[in-house]
Amino acid sequence: MFNDFKLNDSEVIKILNEYDPLILKASVLKKGLDEDLMQEIKLMIYKELTKNRRK
Repeated sequence: MFNDFKLNDSEVIKILNEYDPLILKASVLKKGLDEDLMQEIKLMIYKELTKNRRK
């Protein structure tokens, strides 16, 4: 799944774009859209998908 988490940046961005509606839905709180929460979700996804990349 996801190429053993060794994705390059363009592949990760493509995945984030595909999951953007779900991330947006998860970022809506009682007071509306929480942009900080959306950014945190995307950052955690990015870190998880690129964690085994060689540095």
